[in-house]
Amino acid sequence: MSVISRGGKTFDNGDVQIAMLGSIDYEVTKISYDTEQEHTANYALGSNEPSSYSMGKKKHKCTLGLRLRSISEIEKAAGGNLLAIKPFNIVVTYIDEENEMIVDVIKCKFQSQGREVGDSDDIKREFEMFVINIEYNVGS
Repeated sequence: MSVISRGGKTFDNGDVQIAMLGSIDYEVTKISYDTEQEHTANYALGSNEPSSYSMGKKKHKCTLGLRLRSISEIEKAAGGNLLAIKPFNIVVTYIDEENEMIVDVIKCKFQSQGREVGDSDDIKREFEMFVINIEYNVGS
């Protein structure tokens, strides 16, 4: 039986480590990912209410934010072309103060490349990744 801990520190962004392309040193400013699966209601003759449901294709999404310094390092390693990098894993690890660990693995690749400069002192860019698969809570 699971024990629910209440009143302790919750996970926050300081508890997150992101490893990708063989390093944890990249300056990731944001990561957001999710999985959706199509659902269809099935109907039987003589009823307006669903009698069952079917599940269809899954769609995975990931947005990855990086600072320009990290983008430049990855580009240099890839010969200047992010789009040429083969699919790779992004391993997102959450570890709280009690060493409770959640590990998610995102298999993806870059599908765009460019720069984004605004009126902020912090130059960064968000990439919509091409996601092949996401495994949630795979353990340590």
